[in-house]
Amino acid sequence: MDNSVQDKLKKRRQYLESLRRIVIQRNAGAPEGSLRISRSHNRIQYYHRVCESDKNGKYILNQDRDLVRQLAQKSYDEKILVFIQEELKAISAYEKYFPKIPVEEFFGTLPEERRDLIEPVVETDEMFLARWQDVPYKRKDFPLDSPELYTDRDERVRSKSEVIIANILLQEGIPYRYEYPVKLKGLGYVHPDFTVLNIRLRKEMYWEHLGMMDDPGYCRKAIRKINTYIRNGILPGSNLILSAETSAQPLNVRDIRVLIHRYLT
Repeated sequence: MDNSVQDKLKKRRQYLESLRRIVIQRNAGAPEGSLRISRSHNRIQYYHRVCESDKNGKYILNQDRDLVRQLAQKSYDEKILVFIQEELKAISAYEKYFPKIPVEEFFGTLPEERRDLIEPVVETDEMFLARWQDVPYKRKDFPLDSPELYTDRDERVRSKSEVIIANILLQEGIPYRYEYPVKLKGLGYVHPDFTVLNIRLRKEMYWEHLGMMDDPGYCRKAIRKINTYIRNGILPGSNLILSAETSAQPLNVRDIRVLIHRYLT
């Protein structure tokens, strides 16, 4: 099951700690004291308080505007450090009391004979995946003259590039359906090359490989299809993965793995 709460907190902690290092380093050479800002007769005046007992401070001349900026930056940085520290303390407190076994994982810790008697409040990843994979569907037919190309799980596809993508998905443990039908408003039923699943997020995505982008007719159809996806709320980088190639720029296996690791693991 998705462990995104802890993952997000971990990333947030790392982000805050990097900010803290930046602020501390930037503040290392800051001048002593603080800045007082006053408005008099529609004019803003700046004063340098060297110590806490110095209520008013020394007036800062116009030619010393660098000092004004440094003192203002220092005040901002000091407050930001307080906010960062407070949030880091809150994260630490949450992590301290976070249960060792999340609700979603408890069912999987039970003996099999007990699991058989229980309906869990949340499906395990295994149950969710089994239900997702068991959905029946009808794929498009193959033209009689089309080449016979098969993936490592003995599934017929339409191109060598689709063989490569399917096999990499299989190697990476990414569940997929080949040419699962999807109804799009404005276009009717389409068959994305792959419907893929991010198990950790339980998020379904579509993958279209645009294999002949140097063919003008193919390119026009591909753009129309992508725009229709967008109008149906299926957005590149969100729930639509796109890969492409031309005769001069063939499919790059490394790029496919980058996309898988970015969106599906």
